[in-house]
Amino acid sequence: MDPVSATLAGLIGRYPCAYSNRTQALHQALIVLGNGMVWRHGLLVDRAGDPRDCRDIHQRSRLTAAETKLYAAAGITPSTEQITGACPAEPVRARAAELAHEPGPLDREPYPPSLQIPLFLMPADADPHWQHAARETAAVVAPLWQQPSVAVLATENEYTAHQRTAALERIAALLT
Repeated sequence: MDPVSATLAGLIGRYPCAYSNRTQALHQALIVLGNGMVWRHGLLVDRAGDPRDCRDIHQRSRLTAAETKLYAAAGITPSTEQITGACPAEPVRARAAELAHEPGPLDREPYPPSLQIPLFLMPADADPHWQHAARETAAVVAPLWQQPSVAVLATENEYTAHQRTAALERIAALLT
């Protein structure tokens, strides 16, 4: 398995409720600032190698018996996952290696543009698979940064607009 697919399969396998396809995992790896990923020897790797996954989060946030009773008293039926603490995307976990190769919808606003994101810190000697992944990701986020949603524009400030302009200049260079 190529290094990009291996990294993405790890992300999807650890967090299937957050990343259910290649595009979403690439967005996390290359676009999200502070994601714990660093460039080492031409590869983007997890800085800490944290073995935890979303099951820990789901277990910590499951409803207690008292909370379940409160829901019932309010006429609300919690989901099985809320009661058991199971990941609602558990079936995706088993398909992580396959999904690491399958582009799909981003399904969220892209992370705001910043010149400090891993995409723009990619070293000149980056592995060719990561170079290809960078262009693939740039092609997804560039149009979304060029035409931000109304919600994004409502919270934009001058700094964000400046960052978007600078990021778009850099992303155009990746796509040419």
